[in-house]
Amino acid sequence: MKPPLLISILLLFIACAATAFATANYEYKPGEYVTVTNGRSPDGRYAIATHGEGDLGYDNWHVYLMDAQTGKKIGPLEEIRDPLDTAADAYVAKWSPDSSKVALNYRADRHVAVTIVYRIANRRAYLVSGPTQTDWFNLSNKLRSARLRLLLTNRRTQVS
Repeated sequence: MKPPLLISILLLFIACAATAFATANYEYKPGEYVTVTNGRSPDGRYAIATHGEGDLGYDNWHVYLMDAQTGKKIGPLEEIRDPLDTAADAYVAKWSPDSSKVALNYRADRHVAVTIVYRIANRRAYLVSGPTQTDWFNLSNKLRSARLRLLLTNRRTQVS
């Protein structure tokens, strides 16, 4: 076997192995809170954001209900703990049209997705249901669709 071909096969194997064990992590800057996918409420009052510290964001990591207008945290969503992923884009919010409820989808394990539903009232998040396991394949497709819509929306606004 020729050396360039051997090197190519080795690099391909390493790339495939790395993606098989991939998690979505983020090293947050001090005071940085990153909004999750679709995290801003329809009425613009609230946002769901993540924040962590240390290597890959695992230390003191939380998901927060935020005041979207001031950017200040209202409080952590305590039911979401021990994250597999620390990056905000690994979490997907689905708000009710009136911004009174939000469902959060995320991975609890490599192939296990979880949904938690909160009711939002008086600037607080109240647990409605969950955590409930959901089908990771369907959630993964929803994530890709949401990211694609976000990418297309951002490109449209940049071009205008």
